[in-house]
Amino acid sequence: MKKNSYWVKAVDGKPPVSRLKCLGFSGKQVLLFCFWVLALTATAQEFSIKKIELTSETVILYYDLIDTVKNRTYTINVFTSRDSYLTPIQKVKGDAGLEVRPGANKKIVWSSKEELGPTFHGDIELEVRGRVYIPFVKFEGFQDGQVFKRGKAKTLTWAGGTRQNILNFTLYKGEEYIDVIPNVANSGSYDMILPTSVKPGNGYYFLVSDSKNKDQVMKTNSFGVKRKISLGAKIVVFALIGASIPLLIGPPAPENIDEPPGSPESKN
Repeated sequence: MKKNSYWVKAVDGKPPVSRLKCLGFSGKQVLLFCFWVLALTATAQEFSIKKIELTSETVILYYDLIDTVKNRTYTINVFTSRDSYLTPIQKVKGDAGLEVRPGANKKIVWSSKEELGPTFHGDIELEVRGRVYIPFVKFEGFQDGQVFKRGKAKTLTWAGGTRQNILNFTLYKGEEYIDVIPNVANSGSYDMILPTSVKPGNGYYFLVSDSKNKDQVMKTNSFGVKRKISLGAKIVVFALIGASIPLLIGPPAPENIDEPPGSPESKN
């Protein structure tokens, strides 16, 4: 059996990345474990893989990310040799993605069987890449907890990027993908209209990315979604309309009843 192997490399002056070679990967198991400590820069940062756990469905990677600079966050992505490390793996949870805070005992859970398919069998390499998170565009007045109303335009304004950027606004709730508003020109403003299919609730946010450069991506503050007209208002309006129907119809007209013979107003 081959020994564990890993690499440290720098590309075009960028911080080095960690690469873990997993041999004999079948979608069910990784036959070796690796451990390493990697200095991301000459000072301030230290990244170390602590261990890897395997299940029949997932690969779980534990790591430490130490940084002496307060309040700095990172973008952490995992790539595989299956596509020559071009696209980050998607079926991940935990301490990966945008705005990952430094600390010990960080964890990435990769649903490897779901992403690779139950029939995958072969060798695969994993590569962990990290860099300081710096949004390529910054929104103005996008307060945490603000509210969007479905079907009603809300103007978003931002600065940054270039005129060549074509933006995709991908809507998430927590880790659940909801919808995408694609091909938005980087003009600095956009009238965002959420479709009525979006369920009311809190915890929504946009991942804003350059459609042609997947390394340029940022995460907005979270926001809530409400109906354009509240359900209570709809019920009241419906009740008022229902109550007005009898008024429009009016009371029933009296029937003509022949006066009985001998009544005071009857005439011969």
